[in-house]
Amino acid sequence: MKKLLVIISTAILLSACNIGNEWDNPMPEEGFLIIAHRGASAYEPENTMPSFELADDLNADYVELDVHMTKDGELIVMHDDDVKRTTEAVGKIKDYTLAELKELTANEEKGEKVAVSGGDEEEAYEIPTLLEVFEEMEEDICYVIELKDTDQYPGIEEKLVELMKENGMIGDDGKSYLKAVIHSFDKKALKQVHKLEPAIPLMQLISFDEGEEAELSADKLKELLTYASGIDVSYEALTPSFVNTMHDEGLAVYAYTVNDAEAALRLKAMGVNGIHTDEPDILDE
Repeated sequence: MKKLLVIISTAILLSACNIGNEWDNPMPEEGFLIIAHRGASAYEPENTMPSFELADDLNADYVELDVHMTKDGELIVMHDDDVKRTTEAVGKIKDYTLAELKELTANEEKGEKVAVSGGDEEEAYEIPTLLEVFEEMEEDICYVIELKDTDQYPGIEEKLVELMKENGMIGDDGKSYLKAVIHSFDKKALKQVHKLEPAIPLMQLISFDEGEEAELSADKLKELLTYASGIDVSYEALTPSFVNTMHDEGLAVYAYTVNDAEAALRLKAMGVNGIHTDEPDILDE
């Protein structure tokens, strides 16, 4: 994976094997990670192969993608649990087989791009499976995988861990980057993954209300430290004191979803470990 951004010195994510008050992991504490949110989704249809490939071309450190499970137990990559926003069909993913989903193409144009399944018939983008992403991208990219709506998909955690093991996605890539990290708003799902495979780094997604500053109670922080390597937080809520507190506890802090260069630079100066962005070239000169 290319890493030519001048402003990025190194990546930082904590290993889930070592959770505690000390920053104890194989990577340096310093760094500012660029995580391509649903790929380079400002420029290509979200959660598609072209979006992931462009994110790689733009030197993103990681690609973030969303995982759901089909009626026949296949892991597919799409943000919503319903196909209606990004395809011509309607209905829940859990009610479609993989073969049925593969027949869908998008019909909703988003400015100069077309959402998820693509443009005309010759260039139509398929909804990818997670396995297809792993196989087609090969060694080119690393991943932040979001577990979505897990109550709808009994056993999805086991499926994901098994797929990661089968495809060698646990551990680092030999260049000081972890091959894959899992994050979710669902702490129950993250705890289940940690139980299944403690070596997979986990990030807890946390949202705060508009105008609210980030804060965690002592009890919530204590619970986080039992399974999470760090947190992904709505960027508007972050403050220097909160970031420092999390770092003191050995937790990495990432901000979502940052599409303003000024805000990105402010977060970098604050000590945030990286950002999720629709524009992987957000800090290019």
